[in-house]
Amino acid sequence: MHPDMPLGALISVIHRNHIIALNTRLRPLGLSASHLPILLFLSHREGIPQEALARHFRIDKATIARAVKRLEDDGFVCRKTDPANRRAYGLFLTGKGTEVRDELRVIDAEWEKDLLSVVPETRRSDLVRTLRALAEQSIAIAGAGREHACE
Repeated sequence: MHPDMPLGALISVIHRNHIIALNTRLRPLGLSASHLPILLFLSHREGIPQEALARHFRIDKATIARAVKRLEDDGFVCRKTDPANRRAYGLFLTGKGTEVRDELRVIDAEWEKDLLSVVPETRRSDLVRTLRALAEQSIAIAGAGREHACE
Protein backbone atom coordinates (compact mmCIF):
# COMPACT_ATOMS: atom_id res chain seq x y z
CA MET A 1 0.00 0.00 0.00
CA HIS A 2 1.30 3.43 -0.90
CA PRO A 3 2.63 5.33 2.17
CA ASP A 4 1.02 8.61 1.04
CA MET A 5 -2.50 7.18 0.80
CA PRO A 6 -4.93 9.71 2.30
CA LEU A 7 -6.83 8.91 5.49
CA GLY A 8 -10.18 8.64 3.67
CA ALA A 9 -8.74 6.08 1.26
CA LEU A 10 -7.30 4.03 4.13
CA ILE A 11 -10.66 4.00 5.88
CA SER A 12 -12.31 3.03 2.61
CA VAL A 13 -9.91 0.08 2.14
CA ILE A 14 -10.70 -1.17 5.65
CA HIS A 15 -14.43 -0.78 5.08
CA ARG A 16 -14.42 -2.54 1.69
CA ASN A 17 -12.45 -5.46 3.08
CA HIS A 18 -14.78 -5.66 6.07
CA ILE A 19 -17.71 -5.98 3.63
CA ILE A 20 -15.90 -8.69 1.65
CA ALA A 21 -15.10 -10.68 4.80
CA LEU A 22 -18.65 -10.32 6.16
CA ASN A 23 -20.23 -11.35 2.88
CA THR A 24 -18.09 -14.49 2.83
CA ARG A 25 -19.02 -15.39 6.41
CA LEU A 26 -22.71 -14.41 6.16
CA ARG A 27 -23.53 -16.03 2.81
CA PRO A 28 -24.15 -19.49 4.38
CA LEU A 29 -26.73 -17.85 6.67
CA GLY A 30 -28.54 -16.31 3.70
CA LEU A 31 -27.41 -12.82 4.67
CA SER A 32 -25.08 -10.12 3.40
CA ALA A 33 -22.98 -7.45 5.06
CA SER A 34 -25.71 -4.84 4.50
CA HIS A 35 -28.07 -6.85 6.71
CA LEU A 36 -25.75 -7.17 9.70
CA PRO A 37 -26.13 -3.64 11.13
CA ILE A 38 -29.91 -3.74 10.71
CA LEU A 39 -30.28 -7.05 12.50
CA LEU A 40 -27.89 -6.09 15.29
CA PHE A 41 -29.63 -2.74 15.76
CA LEU A 42 -33.05 -4.41 15.91
CA SER A 43 -31.75 -6.82 18.52
CA HIS A 44 -31.45 -3.79 20.83
CA ARG A 45 -34.30 -1.61 19.55
CA GLU A 46 -37.15 -3.80 18.37
CA GLY A 47 -40.26 -1.96 17.27
CA ILE A 48 -38.41 0.90 15.61
CA PRO A 49 -40.05 2.23 12.44
CA GLN A 50 -38.22 1.71 9.15
CA GLU A 51 -37.84 5.49 8.70
CA ALA A 52 -36.02 5.75 12.03
CA LEU A 53 -33.60 3.04 10.86
CA ALA A 54 -32.87 5.10 7.74
CA ARG A 55 -32.17 8.19 9.87
CA HIS A 56 -30.01 6.25 12.33
CA PHE A 57 -27.79 4.78 9.62
CA ARG A 58 -27.94 7.94 7.46
CA ILE A 59 -29.15 5.83 4.53
CA ASP A 60 -31.87 6.88 2.11
CA LYS A 61 -35.31 5.40 2.68
CA ALA A 62 -35.33 3.37 -0.55
CA THR A 63 -32.09 1.58 0.32
CA ILE A 64 -33.26 0.69 3.82
CA ALA A 65 -36.66 -0.38 2.42
CA ARG A 66 -35.00 -2.85 0.03
CA ALA A 67 -32.83 -4.31 2.79
CA VAL A 68 -35.75 -4.63 5.20
CA LYS A 69 -37.95 -6.17 2.48
CA ARG A 70 -35.31 -8.81 1.80
CA LEU A 71 -34.93 -9.56 5.52
CA GLU A 72 -38.70 -9.81 5.80
CA ASP A 73 -39.01 -12.06 2.73
CA ASP A 74 -36.26 -14.31 4.10
CA GLY A 75 -37.97 -14.55 7.49
CA PHE A 76 -35.46 -12.63 9.65
CA VAL A 77 -37.71 -9.67 10.50
CA CYS A 78 -41.41 -8.87 10.56
CA ARG A 79 -43.49 -5.72 10.67
CA LYS A 80 -46.11 -5.24 13.36
CA THR A 81 -48.72 -2.51 13.50
CA ASP A 82 -48.15 0.12 16.17
CA PRO A 83 -51.18 -0.07 18.49
CA ALA A 84 -50.98 3.70 19.05
CA ASN A 85 -51.01 4.44 15.30
CA ARG A 86 -52.61 1.75 13.14
CA ARG A 87 -50.91 3.21 10.02
CA ALA A 88 -47.39 2.88 11.50
CA TYR A 89 -45.35 -0.31 11.63
CA GLY A 90 -42.46 -1.31 13.83
CA LEU A 91 -39.75 -3.81 12.89
CA PHE A 92 -39.07 -6.88 15.00
CA LEU A 93 -36.76 -9.87 14.80
CA THR A 94 -38.51 -13.15 14.08
CA GLY A 95 -37.46 -16.42 15.67
CA LYS A 96 -35.08 -16.93 12.75
CA GLY A 97 -33.63 -13.44 13.26
CA THR A 98 -33.17 -14.08 16.96
CA GLU A 99 -31.49 -17.44 16.23
CA VAL A 100 -28.74 -15.83 14.12
CA ARG A 101 -28.25 -12.75 16.34
CA ASP A 102 -25.49 -14.21 18.53
CA GLU A 103 -23.72 -15.73 15.52
CA LEU A 104 -23.73 -12.32 13.81
CA ARG A 105 -22.14 -10.74 16.87
CA VAL A 106 -19.47 -13.45 16.92
CA ILE A 107 -18.71 -13.05 13.20
CA ASP A 108 -18.29 -9.29 13.50
CA ALA A 109 -16.29 -9.55 16.74
CA GLU A 110 -13.91 -12.10 15.17
CA TRP A 111 -13.29 -9.76 12.23
CA GLU A 112 -12.59 -6.88 14.59
CA LYS A 113 -10.27 -9.04 16.70
CA ASP A 114 -8.37 -10.18 13.59
CA LEU A 115 -8.09 -6.59 12.34
CA LEU A 116 -6.86 -5.24 15.67
CA SER A 117 -4.33 -8.07 16.07
CA VAL A 118 -1.73 -5.84 14.36
CA VAL A 119 -2.20 -3.15 17.04
CA PRO A 120 -0.54 -3.66 20.43
CA GLU A 121 -3.18 -4.45 23.03
CA THR A 122 -2.16 -1.45 25.11
CA ARG A 123 -3.03 0.89 22.20
CA ARG A 124 -6.33 -0.64 21.08
CA SER A 125 -8.67 1.33 23.33
CA ASP A 126 -6.95 4.58 22.31
CA LEU A 127 -7.30 3.65 18.65
CA VAL A 128 -11.00 2.88 18.98
CA ARG A 129 -11.56 6.11 20.96
CA THR A 130 -9.73 8.09 18.26
CA LEU A 131 -11.72 6.45 15.47
CA ARG A 132 -14.98 7.25 17.30
CA ALA A 133 -13.91 10.87 17.60
CA LEU A 134 -13.03 10.96 13.89
CA ALA A 135 -16.41 9.42 13.00
CA GLU A 136 -18.23 12.01 15.11
CA GLN A 137 -16.20 14.83 13.57
CA SER A 138 -16.93 13.54 10.06
CA ILE A 139 -20.65 13.67 10.86
CA ALA A 140 -20.29 17.23 12.15
CA ILE A 141 -18.37 18.27 9.03
CA ALA A 142 -21.01 16.68 6.79
CA GLY A 143 -23.68 18.70 8.54
CA ALA A 144 -25.13 16.54 11.26
CA GLY A 145 -27.96 18.29 12.99
CA ARG A 146 -29.64 19.26 9.76
CA GLU A 147 -32.11 16.89 8.14
CA HIS A 148 -30.75 14.13 5.95
CA ALA A 149 -31.19 15.09 2.27
CA CYS A 150 -33.25 11.97 1.53
CA GLU A 151 -35.82 12.44 4.30
